[in-house]
Amino acid sequence: MIEGLLVPPMRDLDFLTPSAPYPLTQSGLDVGQSAIYRYSIPTDEQPTLTIVDYIPDYNGNFIKPGHYELALSNDKEFLYLIESKDLIAVIPVFKLAENQSELKKYRDNLTKSEKKELKKEERAKKRKAKIQKVIDAKYAKTGATEPKKEYLHMEASIDYIKEGGYYLIRYEKGFIRAWGAIKAVN
Repeated sequence: MIEGLLVPPMRDLDFLTPSAPYPLTQSGLDVGQSAIYRYSIPTDEQPTLTIVDYIPDYNGNFIKPGHYELALSNDKEFLYLIESKDLIAVIPVFKLAENQSELKKYRDNLTKSEKKELKKEERAKKRKAKIQKVIDAKYAKTGATEPKKEYLHMEASIDYIKEGGYYLIRYEKGFIRAWGAIKAVN
């Protein structure tokens, strides 16, 4: 009976002892150290790139075969090869295509009534986007899961070009297309 009064219960141990029996900082990466934060990779879904062969570099390292996430940086100058939110490679973009010219050509060929209808649709989309922004803020505030978003076309591919001795990487998401290259070691 007396022992129960003198020995503190285990659930109150953190409050009674000056240092906890377990480490206060966990091992591994802290928030903000992951590549997704450090390189400001968009959190939306990215296309998946499947690599079949080992890709060696000049330092003796290599990229293993497997499935990787391919992301375009916010400034659209680099492609990021990501495996489980870990940055594997940074690939410079040598060509970028945004289909704004094709969209402009399409809009120039419309009749007056079609242009009016298109403007109506754009206004409706803006209104819908404002409402969706308020809904997303409420979801973020309450911590509830967000509803599924509309499908966006995404594609990533890799090809080996024998003439130049490099791997050509193609990234496509929505209207944006980007090409990058990895020089192969012989």
